[in-house]
Amino acid sequence: MPLVKENVDDKFYTAKNDNVFKSIFCDENNTFLLKTLIERCLRVKIEIIELHLPERIKENIYAKGQILDVLAKTDNRLVNIEVNSGFYEGMHRRNFGYIGGKYSEEVKVGESYFDMSDVIQINFTWGMPEKYPILGRYSPIDIDTKIKFVDNFNIYEYNMDKIRNLWYSGDKKYEFLAVLDFNKDELSRVESGDRYMTEFKKKINNLNDNREYKEFLSAEEDMRKTNNTFKEIGRREGIKEGINERNIEIVKNLLKEKVDVKIISKSTGLSLEEIEKLK
Repeated sequence: MPLVKENVDDKFYTAKNDNVFKSIFCDENNTFLLKTLIERCLRVKIEIIELHLPERIKENIYAKGQILDVLAKTDNRLVNIEVNSGFYEGMHRRNFGYIGGKYSEEVKVGESYFDMSDVIQINFTWGMPEKYPILGRYSPIDIDTKIKFVDNFNIYEYNMDKIRNLWYSGDKKYEFLAVLDFNKDELSRVESGDRYMTEFKKKINNLNDNREYKEFLSAEEDMRKTNNTFKEIGRREGIKEGINERNIEIVKNLLKEKVDVKIISKSTGLSLEEIEKLK
């Protein structure tokens, strides 16, 4: 079962990839795109004071491991943006845990609890079950009376697949979000005259013209797919230990592709010694 690798020159990376999203929107010297994105999502005017990134984006944009959450401090809001390229059980718990921690930190700010900022999480999520709306707005609220438990905590979740379908039906209400996962042909069909759209298209095209950057994204993508492949094999076959012929074939192919043996070991559960024997 040889591994087929897509030619990096033929690949067009969209902002559905969180590294691409950060590269486009996390420019501390020019926050126009991020400011406009947040304003259109929340339908309010804001001023971005600063970006707080859990891990700073290094000058070397190709440094691995820089998959970040976006945290923006505005005039009176703390806004966290999560890019979820796929939906899975437990994802909402993970996201809620992160923004809940930020809310806890805000409690300690100021001389009064009224000094707290509004804490907002914006999720862009693909692959959601059909039951979820185009835009879900969530806050701690009483089921019966609809009284809010607190008035400064909200989660906005955009169903990106439904937004894309809406755009294809001719409704451009959420075009500013649909473009996050547009290919080059779809981007060319976006009308000009909107500064946000113009700057977004320019940035994403420039990134996809940068072969070194795309090679970094491709390597990261291959690593993720490799890990997911072995997890799926283990799930389907219940393999917890030992080696079978199918595993041997896959490991040998990965070795031919020069995948790091430590990555193979971590993904398969095989020891480094067992993998060395297959070289």
